[in-house]
Amino acid sequence: MKYCPQCNRQYSEAWLTFCTNDGAVLREDLSPPANPDWDPRIRETQYDDPSENATQWLPRDPGTTPGGWMAPDERPFTGPPGSPAPSAPWQPPAPAPYPRSNAKTQNPLATASFVCGAIAMLFGWFCGFPILGPLALIFGIVALTQMRNSPQSTGKGFAIAGIVMGVINLVFYAFWLLWLILSVSFG
Repeated sequence: MKYCPQCNRQYSEAWLTFCTNDGAVLREDLSPPANPDWDPRIRETQYDDPSENATQWLPRDPGTTPGGWMAPDERPFTGPPGSPAPSAPWQPPAPAPYPRSNAKTQNPLATASFVCGAIAMLFGWFCGFPILGPLALIFGIVALTQMRNSPQSTGKGFAIAGIVMGVINLVFYAFWLLWLILSVSFG
């Protein structure tokens, strides 16, 4: 149950947040009475324990009881009459926090292994000496070792592809060298 603090009208609709009569912000009340002359500023006791009776009802108006309790949103403005309520001084917005360092990063040696292996597969057949194949193999093995030690780096697929292409290039050159030696030996 909600009520308007200005006109004391009660609302049972949960979706309403403003009074339909005067536009005031509605307040929640956990135990509304059925009496139409109900005053929302007076709270009924909820417990019958004698030790709790002294604190069941606390006045909201400090004028009736000196030093009485008042909710922070109901405290009166103590400035001169007609002056606007004080606002907090302007402060610049806080900077956005930096992203945490647990972001995944691509291992550059895995990328180098893949590039060397791809170039060795495309253009290595025409060279007389295999350079990129062994480089792809070495870069791929070093990249896999680094990725095993640091879990936030990625690129395992690139490293494995570079190793496979480097091995294929080296096997091709090994067969080519064996064919060259056998053809020279046996004429």
